[in-house]
Amino acid sequence: MKKLKFLFAIHNHQPLGNFPHVLEMAYQQAYWPFLKTVNKFPYFKFALHFSGFLWEFICQKHKEALELIKEMVNRRQVELLGGAFYEPILTQIPEKDRQAQVTLMTRFLEETFGITPTGLWLAERVWEPHLASFLNRAGFRYTLLDEEHFHYARVENIYGYYATEDEGLIFNIFPIDKTLRYYIPFKSYDQIKAYFQKIQDSGNDTAIIGDDGEKFGLWPGTFDWVYNRGWLKGFLDFIAENQLEMMTFSEYLDQGQPLGRVYLPPASYEEMMEWVLPPAEQKEFLELKSSLKPEDKKFLRGGQFREFSLKYPESHHLRCRQLQVSTEVRNCQDREAELELYRAQCNDAYWHGVFGGLYLPHLRRAVYQKLISAELRIPFVSGWEKYDFDLDGQDEWILRTPAFFAWAKPDIGGAITEIDYRSEGTNLTDVLTRRQEFYHLYTTSHTENGQHKSIHELSRNLPPEAQKWLEFDAYRRVSFLERILPAEITKEEYAKIYYSQPGNISSQRFKSFLEEDALVLQTEDLAKINLNNDNSYPLQIKKRIKPGKDSLLFAYEIVNLRKEKISLTLTSEWNLGFFEGEYNIKWPRVEFFNGQLFLEAPEAKEIWDFPVKTVSQSEKDYEIITQGISFHFVWRLDLNSGESQIFWLSLNHIKKLSSVS
Repeated sequence: MKKLKFLFAIHNHQPLGNFPHVLEMAYQQAYWPFLKTVNKFPYFKFALHFSGFLWEFICQKHKEALELIKEMVNRRQVELLGGAFYEPILTQIPEKDRQAQVTLMTRFLEETFGITPTGLWLAERVWEPHLASFLNRAGFRYTLLDEEHFHYARVENIYGYYATEDEGLIFNIFPIDKTLRYYIPFKSYDQIKAYFQKIQDSGNDTAIIGDDGEKFGLWPGTFDWVYNRGWLKGFLDFIAENQLEMMTFSEYLDQGQPLGRVYLPPASYEEMMEWVLPPAEQKEFLELKSSLKPEDKKFLRGGQFREFSLKYPESHHLRCRQLQVSTEVRNCQDREAELELYRAQCNDAYWHGVFGGLYLPHLRRAVYQKLISAELRIPFVSGWEKYDFDLDGQDEWILRTPAFFAWAKPDIGGAITEIDYRSEGTNLTDVLTRRQEFYHLYTTSHTENGQHKSIHELSRNLPPEAQKWLEFDAYRRVSFLERILPAEITKEEYAKIYYSQPGNISSQRFKSFLEEDALVLQTEDLAKINLNNDNSYPLQIKKRIKPGKDSLLFAYEIVNLRKEKISLTLTSEWNLGFFEGEYNIKWPRVEFFNGQLFLEAPEAKEIWDFPVKTVSQSEKDYEIITQGISFHFVWRLDLNSGESQIFWLSLNHIKKLSSVS
C-alpha cells in the first residue's frame, strides 16, 4: 500500500487591539513551543502562516523565532503562506485594498525570508467565487478551505485538491478535513491512525489539515496536554513510525493532478455559517441538520459571512466607516493613512461566534482609533454632507469640524449613530446593543466523550450570576433619542422599562434639512404619546444639531398641539463608550477625560446613568462585559395648549493649555 501523504498547515493570528500580555502569552504558550518542538523533527514538513500583527510582534520582541523560522524555511521544512497582511476578510474590503493587503504580506516575506509565497491563508476561510481570478492575478496558486465548501458543491472526495476558475483564470483549492481539525491535537494517536487507515481503505492517499495554531497551547487545557504531557512530541514520533509522507502544499501541486474542477459557493467553516444566523433560525437549522441523513446534508447550509452586517448593525456601521475611509485615503494618497486603514480592516471586531469578537469593546475601539487616525492625516472641509453612508437606500448626514465628526440618521428618530472625538481619536458612541444570542437560550454543550476537546466541543452553560444581566434592548443603542413619559416617573421606574419600551419617536422617520449651518430634524407625523393610559397627546418635536468652534449643540423644540395643558417628562438618551469610573456626573454635566470633554444640559432636572452590560460567549467561558454607559438627561415639562418650549444639550471640548517654558 502506498504511503499516506500528509499535508499540514498552521495559522497564527491575534487581532488588532488585543492586549500586549495576551500576545506574549500566546507566543510563550503556543507559537514558540510549537516551533521549538517541530524544529527537532525535520521530516515534519508544514505550511506556516502568521498574520501581519504577529509578524510585527515577532520582529520587535522575539527575533529568536524569526531566526528559527528562517532555518526551517532554508531547509525546506516550512512553506510560508501569504495572505492579506492585517487579516481582513478579503470579500469585505475594496479590491484595491485587497491587492494592497496581499502585496504587503508578499513583500514582507520576500524581504525577510527571501521567498515569494505561492499559497495563501484566507481569513476565516471566507470564500466567494470571484476570489479565484483575483488571487490568480495576485500571483497565488492555491489556498485551503474547509470541507464544507466542497460538500455544498456536492463534492465527496476531500483527499486531494481541486481546480476552480473565474474569468478563465485557474486557481487551486485544498479541502481541510474537518475530522482531522477536531482530532488534532485532541484525540489519541490510535484514533488518528484509525482515521488515516480509513482514508487509505477508501482508495485515497492524502490527508489534509489546516487550523489555528492557538489550539497548540493557548486554548483551554491544551498547553498541559500538548507540551507538559507530550502529545505533540508523541504525534511527531507517530508520524515517523507510521511512515507518513510529509509534503508541502507546493510540492504536492508539482507532483500531482487535481481531483477535478469545482465551483464553490460563498461559504466559511461550518460553525461560522451557524453563528451568523439569528437564534431562532440557528435552532431550526441545527434541528433540521440533525434530522437529515449524512448524504443529504450537502443540500443544507446556513448563512454567509456578509449576513453579520444584518445581524449586527454595529458591524455594518463599522464596515461602512472602513469603506468611507478607504475612499478618502485613496483620494489623499498618504502612506501612513493607508496603513492605518489596512490595520482597521482586521476582521475580528466585525463578527461574533465562539470568540468575543464584536462583543469586545477594546477590539472595536482599536478599529475606530485606526480609522480616525487615518482621517486625521486627511484634509477635510468643515460642514455638513448628505449621502447614503450605510448603504440602505436612504441618506444620512455627516458633520465634520476640527473637534468632532458626527453622523445623523433621520430614519431612526433623527438619532446620532457616531460622534468621533478627534483629539482623543475615539468614537464616543461606540456601544453595542444588548441582543439575545443562541447561547443565551440553549446550552452549547456537546455529547462527545473524551478528556481533551476542541474549543467547539467544550461544554458551556450560563453561570447563575449572568442571569440578572440577560436584559435585551428593543431598539438600537444610538444617541440623541428621546422618550415622552409621565411627569412623575422616577429613575427606578424608568430603569425597569426604558430599554424595552423605546417609545414611538425613535422608530419615526424624521424630515431633515439645513438651516444655515444647523441640521434640522423634524417628525413627519405628530408624536402620538400615551400617558397614564389616557388619550393620545399630539406633540410636534423638532431637533437641531449646530456646530460650534469646539462644541456641538443639540437642541429640542417641543410643541403641545393638544387643546389643554399637559405635564410630562422628556428624556434624551446618550449611549457613550465609557466604563464605570471613566466619567463624573457634576450636574448639569457629565465630564470625561478629566474634564477635557463634557456633555451638559443646563435646564435638565436630573441626569440618570445606567451601565450597558452584555453576557457573551468566549473561547473559555462566558463574560459579563460593560459595553458603555447610557446617560439620560431629564426634563420635567408643563406645556399649555399650543405652547412650545426649547431646551438643549451641548458637547464641549476644552483645549489643553500648552506648557510655557
